[in-house]
Amino acid sequence: MTQSDNWPRVVSLEAGIAMVVTDLHGDWDTYSRYRDRFLTLRARGQADYLIFAGDLIHGQGESYPDRSLDILLDILALRPTLSERLIYLLGNHELPHIYSIILQKGERLFTPPFEAALGKHRAAIISLLESLPFYVRTRSGIAITHAGAAAEMSRPGAAARVFNYSHRHTLDEAAGALPQDQRSLLRGGFGKLSGEDYGTMARTYLAVSGPDDPRYDDLLVGFLASTLPDFELLWAALFTRNEQQYGESNYAIFLDALLRDLSARFHRQEVLVTGHIPCRGGYTLIARRQLRLTSGAQAQPLRAARYLRFDVEQRVRHAAELLPRLESVFA
Repeated sequence: MTQSDNWPRVVSLEAGIAMVVTDLHGDWDTYSRYRDRFLTLRARGQADYLIFAGDLIHGQGESYPDRSLDILLDILALRPTLSERLIYLLGNHELPHIYSIILQKGERLFTPPFEAALGKHRAAIISLLESLPFYVRTRSGIAITHAGAAAEMSRPGAAARVFNYSHRHTLDEAAGALPQDQRSLLRGGFGKLSGEDYGTMARTYLAVSGPDDPRYDDLLVGFLASTLPDFELLWAALFTRNEQQYGESNYAIFLDALLRDLSARFHRQEVLVTGHIPCRGGYTLIARRQLRLTSGAQAQPLRAARYLRFDVEQRVRHAAELLPRLESVFA
Protein backbone atom coordinates (compact mmCIF):
# COMPACT_ATOMS: atom_id res chain seq x y z
CA MET A 1 0.00 0.00 0.00
CA THR A 2 1.18 3.51 -0.73
CA GLN A 3 -0.24 6.87 0.27
CA SER A 4 1.13 9.46 -2.15
CA ASP A 5 3.01 12.40 -0.65
CA ASN A 6 1.37 14.50 -3.36
CA TRP A 7 -2.09 13.06 -2.77
CA PRO A 8 -2.39 12.30 0.96
CA ARG A 9 -6.12 11.54 0.70
CA VAL A 10 -5.66 8.75 -1.88
CA VAL A 11 -4.49 5.24 -0.99
CA SER A 12 -3.00 3.12 -3.80
CA LEU A 13 -3.03 -0.69 -3.65
CA GLU A 14 -0.82 -2.76 -5.95
CA ALA A 15 -1.31 -6.32 -4.61
CA GLY A 16 -3.44 -8.37 -2.23
CA ILE A 17 -7.08 -9.21 -1.56
CA ALA A 18 -9.36 -6.38 -0.45
CA MET A 19 -12.61 -6.70 1.51
CA VAL A 20 -14.90 -3.67 1.16
CA VAL A 21 -17.66 -2.85 3.65
CA THR A 22 -19.93 0.21 3.59
CA ASP A 23 -22.35 2.19 5.78
CA LEU A 24 -22.72 0.31 9.07
CA HIS A 25 -24.08 3.33 10.97
CA GLY A 26 -23.34 2.36 14.54
CA ASP A 27 -24.53 -1.26 14.26
CA TRP A 28 -22.05 -3.13 16.48
CA ASP A 29 -23.38 -6.61 15.74
CA THR A 30 -23.01 -6.16 11.99
CA TYR A 31 -19.64 -4.43 12.38
CA SER A 32 -18.28 -7.27 14.52
CA ARG A 33 -19.45 -9.83 11.96
CA TYR A 34 -17.43 -8.10 9.23
CA ARG A 35 -14.43 -7.58 11.48
CA ASP A 36 -14.40 -11.23 12.52
CA ARG A 37 -14.95 -12.43 8.94
CA PHE A 38 -11.94 -10.39 7.82
CA LEU A 39 -9.74 -11.68 10.64
CA THR A 40 -10.70 -15.26 9.72
CA LEU A 41 -10.05 -14.69 6.02
CA ARG A 42 -6.76 -12.97 6.81
CA ALA A 43 -5.62 -15.92 8.94
CA ARG A 44 -6.36 -18.20 5.95
CA GLY A 45 -4.48 -15.95 3.53
CA GLN A 46 -7.73 -15.02 1.77
CA ALA A 47 -7.88 -11.30 2.60
CA ASP A 48 -5.23 -8.63 3.12
CA TYR A 49 -7.07 -5.31 3.40
CA LEU A 50 -10.26 -4.43 5.26
CA ILE A 51 -11.71 -1.25 3.75
CA PHE A 52 -14.56 0.54 5.49
CA ALA A 53 -15.96 2.97 2.92
CA GLY A 54 -17.32 5.55 5.35
CA ASP A 55 -20.37 6.11 7.55
CA LEU A 56 -19.44 3.78 10.38
CA ILE A 57 -21.24 6.12 12.78
CA HIS A 58 -24.74 7.47 13.55
CA GLY A 59 -27.48 4.92 14.15
CA GLN A 60 -30.28 5.01 11.61
CA GLY A 61 -33.26 3.88 13.66
CA GLU A 62 -34.58 1.87 16.58
CA SER A 63 -33.83 -1.62 15.23
CA TYR A 64 -30.45 -1.76 17.00
CA PRO A 65 -28.60 0.23 19.68
CA ASP A 66 -26.30 2.97 18.38
CA ARG A 67 -22.78 1.91 19.34
CA SER A 68 -20.91 4.29 17.07
CA LEU A 69 -18.29 5.16 19.66
CA ASP A 70 -17.61 1.49 20.47
CA ILE A 71 -16.99 0.83 16.78
CA LEU A 72 -14.48 3.65 16.43
CA LEU A 73 -12.71 2.65 19.66
CA ASP A 74 -12.42 -0.85 18.24
CA ILE A 75 -10.97 0.59 15.03
CA LEU A 76 -8.35 2.37 17.14
CA ALA A 77 -7.62 -0.85 19.03
CA LEU A 78 -7.14 -2.77 15.77
CA ARG A 79 -4.80 -0.23 14.20
CA PRO A 80 -1.58 -1.32 15.99
CA THR A 81 -2.12 -4.90 14.79
CA LEU A 82 -3.55 -4.34 11.32
CA SER A 83 -1.76 -1.06 10.57
CA GLU A 84 -2.06 -0.25 6.85
CA ARG A 85 -4.24 -3.34 6.34
CA LEU A 86 -7.15 -1.47 7.91
CA ILE A 87 -8.37 1.38 5.69
CA TYR A 88 -11.20 3.61 6.85
CA LEU A 89 -12.50 6.19 4.37
CA LEU A 90 -14.21 9.41 5.36
CA GLY A 91 -17.98 9.46 4.94
CA ASN A 92 -20.50 12.26 5.09
CA HIS A 93 -21.52 11.23 8.61
CA GLU A 94 -17.95 11.49 9.92
CA LEU A 95 -17.25 14.86 8.29
CA PRO A 96 -19.46 17.07 10.55
CA HIS A 97 -17.59 16.05 13.71
CA ILE A 98 -14.30 17.36 12.31
CA TYR A 99 -15.93 20.77 11.75
CA SER A 100 -18.41 20.95 14.62
CA ILE A 101 -21.31 21.37 12.23
CA ILE A 102 -24.75 19.85 12.58
CA LEU A 103 -25.97 16.94 10.47
CA GLN A 104 -29.72 16.55 10.32
CA LYS A 105 -32.20 14.61 8.19
CA GLY A 106 -35.78 15.68 8.65
CA GLU A 107 -36.39 15.81 12.39
CA ARG A 108 -33.50 13.48 13.18
CA LEU A 109 -30.34 15.12 14.53
CA PHE A 110 -27.37 12.80 14.04
CA THR A 111 -24.46 14.71 15.53
CA PRO A 112 -25.45 15.67 19.13
CA PRO A 113 -25.65 12.11 20.59
CA PHE A 114 -22.21 11.21 19.22
CA GLU A 115 -20.71 14.50 20.44
CA ALA A 116 -22.14 13.85 23.92
CA ALA A 117 -20.79 10.28 23.95
CA LEU A 118 -17.20 11.20 23.05
CA GLY A 119 -16.19 12.36 26.52
CA LYS A 120 -12.58 11.48 27.35
CA HIS A 121 -12.17 9.85 23.92
CA ARG A 122 -12.80 13.07 21.99
CA ALA A 123 -9.19 13.90 21.10
CA ALA A 124 -8.38 10.39 19.89
CA ILE A 125 -11.57 10.06 17.85
CA ILE A 126 -11.35 13.47 16.19
CA SER A 127 -7.68 12.81 15.38
CA LEU A 128 -8.75 9.52 13.77
CA LEU A 129 -11.43 11.21 11.68
CA GLU A 130 -9.08 13.98 10.55
CA SER A 131 -6.57 11.36 9.36
CA LEU A 132 -8.98 9.41 7.14
CA PRO A 133 -8.30 9.16 3.39
CA PHE A 134 -11.09 9.78 0.88
CA TYR A 135 -10.27 7.37 -1.95
CA VAL A 136 -8.66 4.00 -2.62
CA ARG A 137 -7.43 3.11 -6.09
CA THR A 138 -6.11 -0.30 -7.14
CA ARG A 139 -4.03 -1.97 -9.80
CA SER A 140 -7.17 -3.84 -10.86
CA GLY A 141 -8.84 -0.60 -11.94
CA ILE A 142 -11.32 -0.64 -9.04
CA ALA A 143 -11.51 2.63 -7.12
CA ILE A 144 -13.40 3.05 -3.84
CA THR A 145 -14.91 6.09 -2.14
CA HIS A 146 -17.86 6.78 0.09
CA ALA A 147 -20.40 8.59 -2.07
CA GLY A 148 -19.49 8.78 -5.75
CA ALA A 149 -18.76 11.46 -8.34
CA ALA A 150 -19.92 15.09 -8.23
CA ALA A 151 -20.23 17.76 -10.90
CA GLU A 152 -18.03 20.14 -8.90
CA MET A 153 -15.20 17.56 -8.89
CA SER A 154 -15.10 17.47 -12.70
CA ARG A 155 -13.93 21.08 -12.99
CA PRO A 156 -10.26 21.57 -13.93
CA GLY A 157 -8.01 21.15 -10.91
CA ALA A 158 -10.87 20.37 -8.51
CA ALA A 159 -10.05 16.70 -7.97
CA ALA A 160 -6.41 17.44 -7.12
CA ARG A 161 -7.57 19.93 -4.48
CA VAL A 162 -9.66 17.22 -2.82
CA PHE A 163 -6.92 14.59 -3.16
CA ASN A 164 -4.59 17.04 -1.35
CA TYR A 165 -7.15 18.27 1.16
CA SER A 166 -6.13 19.46 4.66
CA HIS A 167 -8.81 19.78 7.35
CA ARG A 168 -6.34 21.59 9.58
CA HIS A 169 -5.60 24.21 6.92
CA THR A 170 -9.32 24.86 6.41
CA LEU A 171 -10.05 25.10 10.13
CA ASP A 172 -7.06 27.34 10.77
CA GLU A 173 -8.11 29.63 7.93
CA ALA A 174 -11.61 29.90 9.38
CA ALA A 175 -10.39 30.46 12.95
CA GLY A 176 -7.94 33.11 11.76
CA ALA A 177 -10.79 35.07 10.21
CA LEU A 178 -12.62 35.32 13.56
CA PRO A 179 -10.83 37.91 15.75
CA GLN A 180 -11.14 37.16 19.47
CA ASP A 181 -12.40 40.66 20.25
CA GLN A 182 -15.30 40.24 17.80
CA ARG A 183 -16.42 36.75 18.72
CA SER A 184 -19.02 37.79 21.27
CA LEU A 185 -20.73 39.92 18.63
CA LEU A 186 -20.42 37.12 16.09
CA ARG A 187 -21.97 34.61 18.50
CA GLY A 188 -24.98 36.90 18.83
CA GLY A 189 -25.28 37.20 15.07
CA PHE A 190 -24.98 33.46 14.62
CA GLY A 191 -27.69 32.94 17.24
CA LYS A 192 -30.04 35.35 15.47
CA LEU A 193 -29.36 33.65 12.15
CA SER A 194 -30.11 30.25 13.68
CA GLY A 195 -33.05 31.39 15.79
CA GLU A 196 -31.46 29.97 18.97
CA ASP A 197 -29.23 31.22 21.75
CA TYR A 198 -25.59 30.52 20.86
CA GLY A 199 -24.68 29.14 24.30
CA THR A 200 -27.64 26.77 24.23
CA MET A 201 -26.66 25.54 20.77
CA ALA A 202 -23.04 25.00 21.80
CA ARG A 203 -24.12 22.90 24.80
CA THR A 204 -26.76 20.96 22.86
CA TYR A 205 -24.92 20.27 19.64
CA LEU A 206 -21.27 20.10 20.78
CA ALA A 207 -21.62 19.03 24.42
CA VAL A 208 -19.46 21.96 25.58
CA SER A 209 -19.47 22.80 29.29
CA GLY A 210 -19.85 26.56 28.89
CA PRO A 211 -18.15 29.78 27.72
CA ASP A 212 -14.81 28.72 29.27
CA ASP A 213 -14.71 25.50 27.24
CA PRO A 214 -11.96 25.82 24.58
CA ARG A 215 -14.44 24.44 22.04
CA TYR A 216 -17.08 27.07 22.79
CA ASP A 217 -16.53 28.92 19.50
CA ASP A 218 -16.28 25.80 17.36
CA LEU A 219 -19.78 26.33 15.96
CA LEU A 220 -18.61 29.69 14.64
CA VAL A 221 -15.38 28.27 13.25
CA GLY A 222 -17.16 25.34 11.61
CA PHE A 223 -19.79 27.57 10.06
CA LEU A 224 -17.16 29.80 8.49
CA ALA A 225 -15.07 26.80 7.39
CA SER A 226 -18.11 25.38 5.61
CA THR A 227 -18.24 28.46 3.36
CA LEU A 228 -14.65 28.08 2.10
CA PRO A 229 -14.19 26.83 -1.48
CA ASP A 230 -12.19 23.68 -0.69
CA PHE A 231 -14.68 22.60 1.96
CA GLU A 232 -17.53 23.10 -0.49
CA LEU A 233 -15.74 20.78 -2.91
CA LEU A 234 -15.30 18.12 -0.24
CA TRP A 235 -18.93 18.48 0.79
CA ALA A 236 -20.03 17.91 -2.80
CA ALA A 237 -17.83 14.81 -3.03
CA LEU A 238 -19.21 13.28 0.18
CA PHE A 239 -22.86 14.23 -0.22
CA THR A 240 -23.39 13.67 -3.95
CA ARG A 241 -26.59 11.80 -4.78
CA ASN A 242 -25.14 10.44 -8.00
CA GLU A 243 -27.65 9.61 -10.73
CA GLN A 244 -30.52 10.57 -8.42
CA GLN A 245 -29.18 14.12 -8.42
CA TYR A 246 -27.92 14.53 -12.00
CA GLY A 247 -29.73 11.91 -14.06
CA GLU A 248 -27.80 8.85 -15.24
CA SER A 249 -26.53 10.24 -18.55
CA ASN A 250 -25.10 13.38 -16.94
CA TYR A 251 -23.80 11.44 -13.97
CA ALA A 252 -21.86 9.12 -16.30
CA ILE A 253 -19.83 12.16 -17.45
CA PHE A 254 -18.89 13.08 -13.88
CA LEU A 255 -18.12 9.45 -13.06
CA ASP A 256 -15.78 9.16 -16.06
CA ALA A 257 -14.04 12.39 -14.99
CA LEU A 258 -13.43 11.13 -11.44
CA LEU A 259 -12.08 7.79 -12.64
CA ARG A 260 -9.82 9.62 -15.09
CA ASP A 261 -8.48 11.87 -12.34
CA LEU A 262 -7.87 8.89 -10.06
CA SER A 263 -5.89 7.22 -12.86
CA ALA A 264 -3.24 9.96 -12.99
CA ARG A 265 0.28 8.61 -12.37
CA PHE A 266 -1.24 5.18 -11.71
CA HIS A 267 -3.11 2.31 -13.37
CA ARG A 268 -6.27 3.19 -15.30
CA GLN A 269 -9.30 3.19 -13.01
CA GLU A 270 -12.34 1.61 -14.65
CA VAL A 271 -14.95 1.03 -11.92
CA LEU A 272 -16.00 2.97 -8.83
CA VAL A 273 -17.30 1.19 -5.72
CA THR A 274 -19.34 3.29 -3.28
CA GLY A 275 -21.91 3.15 -0.52
CA HIS A 276 -23.85 6.18 0.79
CA ILE A 277 -27.24 5.59 -0.84
CA PRO A 278 -29.36 2.65 0.42
CA CYS A 279 -29.77 -0.32 -1.90
CA ARG A 280 -32.85 -2.40 -1.31
CA GLY A 281 -31.26 -5.59 -2.60
CA GLY A 282 -27.77 -4.90 -1.26
CA TYR A 283 -26.27 -3.44 -4.43
CA THR A 284 -27.01 -1.33 -7.52
CA LEU A 285 -25.17 -0.92 -10.83
CA ILE A 286 -24.94 2.60 -12.26
CA ALA A 287 -23.83 3.60 -15.76
CA ARG A 288 -21.91 0.32 -16.18
CA ARG A 289 -18.97 1.77 -14.23
CA GLN A 290 -20.19 2.01 -10.64
CA LEU A 291 -21.19 -0.57 -8.07
CA ARG A 292 -23.13 0.85 -5.14
CA LEU A 293 -22.94 -1.45 -2.16
CA THR A 294 -24.86 -1.65 1.11
CA SER A 295 -23.32 -3.75 3.86
CA GLY A 296 -25.63 -2.86 6.74
CA ALA A 297 -29.26 -2.31 7.65
CA GLN A 298 -29.80 0.07 4.71
CA ALA A 299 -29.78 -3.03 2.49
CA GLN A 300 -33.46 -3.57 3.36
CA PRO A 301 -33.67 -6.33 4.53
CA LEU A 302 -30.43 -6.79 6.44
CA ARG A 303 -29.92 -10.32 5.13
CA ALA A 304 -29.50 -8.78 1.65
CA ALA A 305 -26.43 -6.84 2.82
CA ARG A 306 -23.21 -7.62 0.96
CA TYR A 307 -19.50 -6.93 1.06
CA LEU A 308 -17.07 -7.05 -1.84
CA ARG A 309 -13.91 -9.16 -1.87
CA PHE A 310 -11.56 -8.88 -4.83
CA ASP A 311 -7.97 -9.32 -5.97
CA VAL A 312 -6.49 -5.85 -6.44
CA GLU A 313 -4.28 -7.13 -9.29
CA GLN A 314 -7.04 -8.72 -11.41
CA ARG A 315 -8.20 -6.21 -14.02
CA VAL A 316 -11.86 -5.29 -14.41
CA ARG A 317 -13.60 -3.27 -17.12
CA HIS A 318 -17.23 -3.06 -16.01
CA ALA A 319 -19.04 -2.96 -12.67
CA ALA A 320 -21.06 -6.09 -13.49
CA GLU A 321 -17.84 -8.11 -13.34
CA LEU A 322 -17.83 -7.54 -9.57
CA LEU A 323 -21.18 -9.20 -8.89
CA PRO A 324 -19.73 -12.73 -8.49
CA ARG A 325 -17.37 -11.28 -5.87
CA LEU A 326 -20.13 -10.07 -3.55
CA GLU A 327 -20.40 -12.08 -0.32
CA SER A 328 -22.52 -12.08 2.84
CA VAL A 329 -21.89 -12.45 6.57
CA PHE A 330 -25.55 -13.36 7.07
CA ALA A 331 -25.73 -16.43 4.85
